[in-house]
Amino acid sequence: MADRRRMILIIAYGNSLRRDDGAGLMLAEILERIWKERNLKVHRESVHQLTPELAELMAGDAISVVIFVDTRVIPPGSDSLRIEASRLASPEDFSPGMGHHMGPLTLMAYARYLYGKTPDAWLVTVPGIDFDHGEGFSDATAGALSKVGDFLEAMPRNWPLVESSPGP
Repeated sequence: MADRRRMILIIAYGNSLRRDDGAGLMLAEILERIWKERNLKVHRESVHQLTPELAELMAGDAISVVIFVDTRVIPPGSDSLRIEASRLASPEDFSPGMGHHMGPLTLMAYARYLYGKTPDAWLVTVPGIDFDHGEGFSDATAGALSKVGDFLEAMPRNWPLVESSPGP
C-alpha cells in the first residue's frame, strides 16, 4: 500500500482557450480527482507555462513526486492517440538556461541548485492536433482523455509513488 503521508504535486500547463492545448489541464484535474479518491495526498498547480517560481513548490518537504502534465503535438492521422508517461532523468548534469520556453528538466535543475531537493518526476502527455483559438477538444484528444482509467491500469501498482533508487 502506498504511503499516504507523501504528496503528489501535479503541475499542469497549457491554454484552455487554444483547443487541445488545454487537454493537459483537463488530464491533471482527472488525475487529481482519481488519486484523491484513492486517499492519496495531491496538490495541483495549473499554469499557462512553466516558470522558475515553481521550483520552490517542487522542493517542498511534503513533495515526493512531481507529475508534469501537458499536451504533446501529434500530426493528424497519427496512431499515437494514447496518454503517455515517461520518468524524467535526474537534472544532475543538466545546465539550466533561460529561454522563451522552460521545460520540466530546467525546473528540476532549479529545485536542485536553489533548494537542494529534486523529487522524482514524470512527464505525462495527452495527444493534441488542434491548437487553434477556441474551446473544446478534437475527437482524438477527447478519445485519449476518456481512457485515463486504462492508462492508470497499465502503470505500476503504486504509481506515481513508486520507489526509485536513492539519489545523492
